[in-house]
Amino acid sequence: MITDDTLREGLQTPGIAFTIDEKIKIAKIVRDAGIKRAMISYPPAHVSEVEVTRKIVSENIFSEPFALGRATREDIDRIDETGANISLHLPFKLENLPDVIDAIKYASKKGKVLEVAVVDVMKNDIREVIKIAKLVSQAGADIVQLPDTTGSGTPRKIRNLFTEAKKSLDCEIEAHCHNDMGGATANAFAAIEGGADHLDTTIYGIGERNGITDTASIHSLLESEGITTGIDVNALKRAYDLILKFLLDKIGKDFFILNFPVIGSNISTNTAGTHVAYSGVFTGTNMSLNVYAGKSMIKRVLEGYNMQANEEVVKKVLQEVKDLSSQTGKCVTSDQIIKMVGEFNGKSN
Repeated sequence: MITDDTLREGLQTPGIAFTIDEKIKIAKIVRDAGIKRAMISYPPAHVSEVEVTRKIVSENIFSEPFALGRATREDIDRIDETGANISLHLPFKLENLPDVIDAIKYASKKGKVLEVAVVDVMKNDIREVIKIAKLVSQAGADIVQLPDTTGSGTPRKIRNLFTEAKKSLDCEIEAHCHNDMGGATANAFAAIEGGADHLDTTIYGIGERNGITDTASIHSLLESEGITTGIDVNALKRAYDLILKFLLDKIGKDFFILNFPVIGSNISTNTAGTHVAYSGVFTGTNMSLNVYAGKSMIKRVLEGYNMQANEEVVKKVLQEVKDLSSQTGKCVTSDQIIKMVGEFNGKSN
């Protein structure tokens, strides 16, 4: 039921970056808490994500490991080569549905469990969401995820959506609830009431902007209603101790103020390059740059300094940002990016 997403969603926390060794350490301590299902990476982002996925899979840390990517053949092949189960997300602007469906059919032939996220379900009419979810399921998805990507859902809306999805789909369904308005845990519980088979959670609820459903909180609610999660709470506390150490060391004690729903600055901070590229969907003005950064983020940093760089320089800077972040376990600052651009421009002159 519980899918730990600390290793992937958690890496989108503003101010956070992990090395490969840190991700392996997190994976093992989460596993020791009794969690068997986990989203562990985004392999198309960087070679370090491929490497850590292969290690987690080869060591059988989780019995059900998943890795995420876009619904493209290129991303599907990158995930498949790691040995993990395949998780895909649809584009935030669904402009070419036939190509997406073709990619899902391609992924379904890889012999792995296939999960596909419809994305941003609260922005669309339930009938339209179910229509797309049916097409995804018919194309071969074993699990359809219905994520409240922008954290705008309410328990009533989420419960209604999952109730309808459960009646309409012939596959498992999963909830992924963001916490912008503070409703991630209540919304996840409502999804279970509506028939959800799986819930994405993270330690301390960390993740993109101000995160998603907190593992300990939803575990407590579910257990109080007689729904068993299989989690060992004493072992889970050790996972919280480890993540707390990372948060304090990498960000500082102000993290919990910055991360507060509604008023915290993290709700306007994006880490995923795929989010910044769709500014019409994600309106945050701040950025945190790590291995999940994208070219649009580098360009936005340069715009802030009234600077420009050609596509080749932007590509090289992005690669260096990803390399540096994954090696040091630290986010890359705007000043570091400006220095990189200067060095690359100097070499090209």
